[in-house]
Order: sequence, then structure tokens, then C-alpha cells
Amino acid sequence: MGGFAETTPDCRVLMVSKVRMNPYVSLLQQALRELGIYCSTADGFSPRLVQSWRGHFDVLHLHWLELLYASASLTRSVRLLAAVLSGMVWAKAVGCKLVCTVHNLNPHEQPFPALDRLANRMFFALADAVHVHDEETRSALAQAYGRRERVYVVPHGSYVGAYPNACTRQEARSRLEIAESAFVYLFLGQVRRYKGIEDLVAAFHRLSDKSSYLVIAGNVHDPTYGRELAALTRDNARVVTRFQYVQNSELQYFLNASDVCVLPYREMTTSGAAVLAFSFGRPIIAPALGGFTELAMDGRGIVYDPEASDGLLHALRQARGMDMDSAGQKALAWAREHEWRKLAPSFARIYAEVRGVKCSLAPCGRGSNKP
Repeated sequence: MGGFAETTPDCRVLMVSKVRMNPYVSLLQQALRELGIYCSTADGFSPRLVQSWRGHFDVLHLHWLELLYASASLTRSVRLLAAVLSGMVWAKAVGCKLVCTVHNLNPHEQPFPALDRLANRMFFALADAVHVHDEETRSALAQAYGRRERVYVVPHGSYVGAYPNACTRQEARSRLEIAESAFVYLFLGQVRRYKGIEDLVAAFHRLSDKSSYLVIAGNVHDPTYGRELAALTRDNARVVTRFQYVQNSELQYFLNASDVCVLPYREMTTSGAAVLAFSFGRPIIAPALGGFTELAMDGRGIVYDPEASDGLLHALRQARGMDMDSAGQKALAWAREHEWRKLAPSFARIYAEVRGVKCSLAPCGRGSNKP
């Protein structure tokens, strides 16, 4: 791009995110700091806050946009959204550059979808740059909202080393009271309707292989949904449920006890759960939606047609014939290739381009801004 300054001044980035349990932002910050980029974090966005940040930050990088205005009340959601949009306008007026990461192109289970569509249209119009994790999302963004310029593809960074991972398979299975000889399917993460967990339970019930187990672990977002799943799994001793928040130190027991992670989502943009599975050397089973197809390719997993009535069941059966050791090694290799320190230069280049300065750092090979 033309118009670059001759030198690269220090860059100061403020990450705006309400998400704390997922270490995505903190891992990105750590990698950027290693490049000499100053980073800090805020969990709100408004004109007043932008004014307090004025002169202290060059780039405001927004994550999980829908959470910045989310509320059960439409009136409050509108008021919060107005504050966020006003803040974005004011940030641009005082010289801050805005970068938005698309974690969810279509927010999950939000009560006001029309408001979400309006919010996205405004966010993507105001942003100086939009970051997506794969080409599928870039295409969807262009189709849904017409945003094509300065849309950068940088993959989701891995969680290798982000969580404890010291237990053996034997220790993990002993903790869950599962036999060493069993084949274990795992669903791990927030238990929410859009993830289609009841479809997984139904498909698992139809498996004739009595040496297989299904483990479902995660915090239940909707108590009613939790009760429905509990009723569906109550009479099958080969379904192990842990309907509670899984502490960081406990993740290793579920992942290391499993053979494959199943993600039966009905919709998705980005799947941190798939990346987490890879980070522990576990392949995935997932529908051919969003970025799942690309993630599972090259032997890292199995994708199925979500429109096929028996698609998930066939995928569960297909997994039994896979070389899980080889698939797991390929999954872990992907995770190591996508460590945050390797991706950070691509983010540095995004920040440099929106500011019109040169960046001497080589971008990650997957980052791009092609129209």
C-alpha cells in the first residue's frame, strides 16, 4: 500500500473484550508484547472511555462485538449499542484506528437478531480493518454485509501450553472411570442449544458398538436445556456427563481421556473448541460448516453433511476406522504451526497498514488482504 511513513513508530494497542474465560485475547497480547507492541485490555466501549484512552492508544482492537451491547432488555441493548457506535465514531475522530475480529458473524442465541444485523452493518462500516479466521468467513462477510476491503485472514491461534497438560491417558480415564480399552467421543465446552448436543446423544444411542463411551462436559448455559440433556442421557451408562464449568486444570482429564472430539454445531463462524482439541492432539468430528472443513482436512478429522439425517451417525462410525494416533499427531502439528508467536507478525502488519506505517515484520503465511 502507498502512503507509508518512512519509519515504524511504536504501536500501542487496546484490546476491548468482555470475554475472560477464553485466553484468546491474553495469548494474542502476550505474543504482541514479545514483538515490542504495547498492549492493554478494557471490557467496555463508549465515548467517555474513548476520551480517557485518547493519546494513550493508536489502535483499538474489538473482540466479540455482540457482547459489548448484549442485554435481555431491548431498550438496554439499544442504549448500549448506541454508546458503542458513538464511541467508535469518536475514536475515529480523535485519530484511533479500529480493528474488529469476527468471532461470531451471526451471534448465537441473541434475543434480538434484527438488532444484531444492524449492529454488524455499522461495526463493519466503521472498522478500519476486519480480521477473520478463515476464507469461508471472509466470503460470508462480503456476502452478508458487503465488507470486502481491508479484510484480513489470520487463523485462530492454538492453545498449546495455555492449559495444564501433564496427565496420562490412563490417569485421565481412571479419573472418569472409563476403561482403557474403550473408544471415547468427547463434547467439551459451553452446553448450548446451537451446538446440537442432543443430536450427538441421539446418534450415539444408535451405535451398536458397546465398547464406546460419550463424555459431555461443560457449563450449562440454559438450565432447561441442561434438564433435557440429562433426561436423554440418564438411561445410558456409557454416557458420562459433567454439566458444570470445567476448571482450566481439569481440561486435560477430559481431553486426554478422549479419542476424538465431536462438535455437532448447527451454526458456527469460529471454533475455539476445535483449536483446543488440536492443541491436545485430538482430531475432530464436525459438520461441513464454516471453517470446520478446512480445520479437519489433511487427516485432522471428519466432516459430515449436516443436512443428511444420518450424517453424524456415519461420522461416529467412520471414526472407529481411523488411525487415531496419526490423526492426533496431525492435529497437534497444526496447533504447533499456529502458535500465537507465529501469528503475531500478521497482526502487527494489520495495525501498521491501518496506521499507514511500514512494518518490517514478515506476516504469517496464511494472513492476507486480497480483494
